[in-house]
Amino acid sequence: IMGVTGMTIEPAGDKITPGTGHHHILIDNDLGYIPSGEIVPMDEKNIHFGKGQTETMLELEPGTYTLSLQFANAFHESYGEQMSKTISVTVK
Repeated sequence: IMGVTGMTIEPAGDKITPGTGHHHILIDNDLGYIPSGEIVPMDEKNIHFGKGQTETMLELEPGTYTLSLQFANAFHESYGEQMSKTISVTVK
């Protein structure tokens, strides 16, 4: 379950509305966030929730991971470190 404080969740689109965006999960990102203004990559380690989803089931192989939740605008441009949170998890 994903959430955000101080912003409104809206799907990705073709128009940026200030104070809105959507979530991304970054798996094992060295910084723990995408720098502000940079586009969040789309691949197996950068999962987009551009429809405005707030829940998912993440399946990972056994091991230790860092998972970062990154909020970004309608164009997938990151809001930077201040709109990210990182945790470590161990999958058995």
